[in-house]
Amino acid sequence: MRSMEGKRVLFISNRNFGIQQMIQQTLEKKGAVVEFFDERPANTFFVKAAIRLNRHLLGFYVNRYHRDIIARNAGKRFDYIFFIRGECFSYKNLQALLASHPEAKSIVYHWDSIANNGNALNLLPLFDAKFTFDRTDSRNLGINFLPLFYYDHYSLLNDGRKEFKHDLLFVGTAHSDRYRIIKEVEARFKSLGKKCYIYFFFQGKLMFYKYYLQHKEARSIKPSEVHYESISNDALLDLYRNSRIIVDVSHPKQTGLTLRCMEALGSARKLITTNRDIVNYDFYDDRNILVIDGHNIEVPIEFINSDYHPVAKEIYEKYSLSSWCDTLFRDWLIEKE
Repeated sequence: MRSMEGKRVLFISNRNFGIQQMIQQTLEKKGAVVEFFDERPANTFFVKAAIRLNRHLLGFYVNRYHRDIIARNAGKRFDYIFFIRGECFSYKNLQALLASHPEAKSIVYHWDSIANNGNALNLLPLFDAKFTFDRTDSRNLGINFLPLFYYDHYSLLNDGRKEFKHDLLFVGTAHSDRYRIIKEVEARFKSLGKKCYIYFFFQGKLMFYKYYLQHKEARSIKPSEVHYESISNDALLDLYRNSRIIVDVSHPKQTGLTLRCMEALGSARKLITTNRDIVNYDFYDDRNILVIDGHNIEVPIEFINSDYHPVAKEIYEKYSLSSWCDTLFRDWLIEKE
C-alpha cells in the first residue's frame, strides 16, 4: 500500500451506492486527509433526472451550489483536486476552482462511457491527469486507461468455498436489453434445477414507468419484478458470499467492465457477461468467465457445474481498490517525494 501520508485531497463526485465513501476511506487509510463534496446539490429523483436530461435546467441552483464549494475551500491547501465524472460542474466554475488552488494537481476519472456524460468533453482539457475505465474512450481520446476495482473486503470471500445458496446472482437496473438477457440466462439455470437470485432495481416508480413507455424493449418487464429500494453494500456482499456465478449485461454504449465484473473477480466467483472486451484483460480465463452473445445465448452445463480456478496473486491484487488509488496518484507521489 503506497503511503499518502499528509496529502490533502479535495474529492468531488456524485454519491453512488456508497462507492465514494469506500474510496475516501481507502485514501484515508493511506494517510491522506480527504474532504468530500457531492457534485449534485441534492440527490432527489427530480434533481438527478433534471441534471441527466439537461444540466442547464437547474443552472442557477447548481451554479450557486458549486460557487459555495469554491468559496468554502478558498484559502485551504490541497495537493490534489480529484473528480469522478464531472457531470454538472460548468467549465467556468471548474476553472475558478482550479485557479484558487494552483498548487494542486487535478485528476478526473470516468467510470461511465464519455457518450453517457455530455459534460465530459467540455471539462477534460482543464485536468492535469485524465483516466477512464473504457478502453475505447481511452484510445479515441488519448486518455489513461484504468479499469474499475473491487472493494478490498470482497477479497475476504476468496476463501475457496464450494457450497453456495444461489447458483446464479444478478443485481442491477433493467436498461436496454438487459431484462430479456437476464431472464433467458435465468431460464437456462432453472431448467437444470439451479437456484437463482435476480434483483431488478429502479430509482423510483416514475423513472421505471417513464422508461417503460419510452423504450420498446421495456414492455416485457413485469412491474412485479421491479424493486425500488437499492441493496446495501453489506447485503450485496452477503449475496456474493452465497452465490457461485454472477451474471453481468453491459450497457451497449460502453466497453469498460462494470463493478459487477470486478466484484466477481475480487470474490473469486465465476462470471457470465456480454462484454466481449473482457477477453483482453489479464485475469481472463474461459474456465471462470463465459462471454455470451445476447442474441444467441448459450450457457454450457460444463461451465455451470465446474469450479472456479484461482487467478495469479499479482494479477488479482492489481484490481483492488487500494491498487486503483495507488495508480491514480502514483506519478505525482513519486514526483513530490
